[in-house]
Amino acid sequence: SSVVGNNFGDINREIPLIFIKNTTGKIIYEKLGNIHSSNIEDIDFSYLKNGYYTLEIDKDFQIEIKPFTIISGKAIFHHEAKKTVFKPVIRFTKNKILISKLNFEAYSMKVDIYYEDELILSDDIEGENLIEKIYSLQKEKKGSYKVITTVNDRKYTKEFSL
Repeated sequence: SSVVGNNFGDINREIPLIFIKNTTGKIIYEKLGNIHSSNIEDIDFSYLKNGYYTLEIDKDFQIEIKPFTIISGKAIFHHEAKKTVFKPVIRFTKNKILISKLNFEAYSMKVDIYYEDELILSDDIEGENLIEKIYSLQKEKKGSYKVITTVNDRKYTKEFSL
């Protein structure tokens, strides 16, 4: 593997997903967000029981995590505890897989590459502030591929065909 540049071409835009999770990590609320803003004013928190929750806004390249407490149907956000998790960017060009990730907390990342549902490569990448990797595939191995990256107990999956 070698270092790659950050310009991976056009990136597909997705509509943000908004999740509310309880203390066990179970999703108890989910909705598609507004493409232009991720305002949470229209979320009805009144049905939630008193307790601690996290609001996650899952965007193209990052997940914003906003912890909050419900007291008598009102959400009190803990702004000092909010954080942003950067997702790996996985791109495919010809027979190459390009993976890049901002990694300010320097977590290690695991990369598993599957060809036709068979694991063909597993790579553990030590925690670095910026991860950039290229994996070359055999040009004659046409078919479906899947890349699963795991960082800090979160999995990200991308599928493509060669």
